[in-house]
Amino acid sequence: MPDTPRETLDQIIEHSGVVTRKRKSVQFASGEIFCDGRPARPGDLPCAGAVIRIQDTDYILTPGGQGRLQLCPNPAPATTITGKIRVHCGYHKCLTEYSKKVYRSTCNSLVQPGGSFRHFFHRLDSLYSDCPQHTINSVSGHALDLERFDDIRIVRFIRDPRDLLISGYYYHKRGAEPWCHLRNPVDIDWMIVNGAVPEQLPPERSLTEFLTDSPLETGLMAEMDFRRHHYASMLDWPKDDPRVKLFRYEDIVGNESRIFREVFDFFQLPWPTRIAGSMYARRYRAGAKASKHKHIRNPTSGQWRQHFTASLKKAFNRRYGDILERYGYPLD
Repeated sequence: MPDTPRETLDQIIEHSGVVTRKRKSVQFASGEIFCDGRPARPGDLPCAGAVIRIQDTDYILTPGGQGRLQLCPNPAPATTITGKIRVHCGYHKCLTEYSKKVYRSTCNSLVQPGGSFRHFFHRLDSLYSDCPQHTINSVSGHALDLERFDDIRIVRFIRDPRDLLISGYYYHKRGAEPWCHLRNPVDIDWMIVNGAVPEQLPPERSLTEFLTDSPLETGLMAEMDFRRHHYASMLDWPKDDPRVKLFRYEDIVGNESRIFREVFDFFQLPWPTRIAGSMYARRYRAGAKASKHKHIRNPTSGQWRQHFTASLKKAFNRRYGDILERYGYPLD
């Protein structure tokens, strides 16, 4: 089998998800991206081990599957993050796209001059590096180290983890994102989604190919494996902390305007911003857009009951029953 063609630095930064596409282009043009201490160009072909500096953060180019390279944080002592930091923490397939639209529209509105919003996907390293630059930040699939912040307020959205599994399965089965099509992946290839490579995934297959060719129960077991880092983070959060406010998906859908008013109240933003946020939440509410938005397959709760076999239910409860208990979801 021929080797995978080497990727350019521009391509590596793109699929690693450490900066936005627009910001990446600006930084290349202004000479703010460095490779081993020298200004880098988009077409450079760096090797494993090279140090890439982006936004004052150093990354090590680390091999993934089939010779691919990924940007991994260069270990450094944790520093205190100063300023008023506001973060939305959610999970893949838990109103992420909807929330992004609400936050982005609110921060870019006339009532929030100079406001900005950025979603960091699952790149916690990028969040820690760049969050002081934005009015509201968003990251998925991680628990934050609260002690790193001087002034932090976090809104958490959570959903029945079994419904997350169902929704993610269908999304990944149709290959909605480029990483779903990588063959012979290792965990580092999926850092942008903090995903774990399922034990069931055979060599020379991508996740999308495997899910498409496998029976439903086999595919859902693989999706459960893929989610294990996400599920682990659900238990890493403190149970009671005044800096963190939790909302359940099942309570949000149908009450979006009221919930987002509470969100912006908790973030302590000016009252015109709170009103604007509530308005955008009503305008973009998930249920109303589900039939028109390709990202939303089915926003209803309890879908897992139609898909879980007895053995799948038993396996899930054995591995993650403590999550269900903690967040008030029934075992049956």
